[in-house]
Amino acid sequence: MHPYRQSVLRSLDLIEESLKQPIALHALAKRAGFSLWHFHRIFTEHTGDSLGSYLRKRRLTAAAEELARTRRSILSIALDYQFESHEAFTRAFKAAFDSTPSEFRRTGQLAWLRTRPALNPARLHTLPTQTSMKPEILQLPVLHLLGLSARFIRPMAPAANNLNVVPKLYARFCPMIPTLPPPQDKYVYGAARCPADTESRHPDELEYLAAINVAAGTKARAPLSLWKIPAGTYAAFTHRGPVAKLGETINYVFGTWLPRSNYVHGNGPNLDRQDERFGDGGPGCEFDYLIPILPK
Repeated sequence: MHPYRQSVLRSLDLIEESLKQPIALHALAKRAGFSLWHFHRIFTEHTGDSLGSYLRKRRLTAAAEELARTRRSILSIALDYQFESHEAFTRAFKAAFDSTPSEFRRTGQLAWLRTRPALNPARLHTLPTQTSMKPEILQLPVLHLLGLSARFIRPMAPAANNLNVVPKLYARFCPMIPTLPPPQDKYVYGAARCPADTESRHPDELEYLAAINVAAGTKARAPLSLWKIPAGTYAAFTHRGPVAKLGETINYVFGTWLPRSNYVHGNGPNLDRQDERFGDGGPGCEFDYLIPILPK
């Protein structure tokens, strides 16, 4: 069995054991042996859900089953399944199933097709077999990325808002570039990373930086942020087509190329690298998508 598939199966078992216990997404990724960013991609490719979305759906589904078969109070069930309050549970339940817990208990009617039964090996997706996009393996120096940052909900999550947040971030940042310290290369960069658990406001949240690479020692003044990206080996893919289709390139990179390569995902953010090929971001758009890698 492929090690990626094994890691997903182990995490599924841990999720089932933890439906009524606190568990951090970072802990699931660590147990699987990957960074949270990388494991999100692996998990989504195999299950069709992001890690946070699957955990949330499983808790709501198990809670619905318990509401149907017991007379326990709604609050006690909500707290068991790690919801902070009756109100928080009711909002999540309504959003998932188009019915409140009390309405479901009274009528017995629920959008069961929206529930998420526990996955088993037979129900995991098979990784696609098609191949395309041969990357360039290159060494990047230390980057000092100065720019504007914003939080967004990752693609594939039910509440995904990346196509709303990220373009607006670039619309704010690009007019600022002539006023910034001189860039050290010709690119505009995008970098995405997972916030620390203590900073995250949503299980599928990421932090994105639109930036240029500036000289070492440059200081960031509000509202700017400065991220230091370590030197390392990267696989550079060329995305061709509308920016809105970048998710397809990312899914190929993590779902097809990386599992079949001689590399594993390294530390550090994944990068977008844009130059004059970017154009208006439409059908003729091209830019680089880079992931840090290490030998297996």
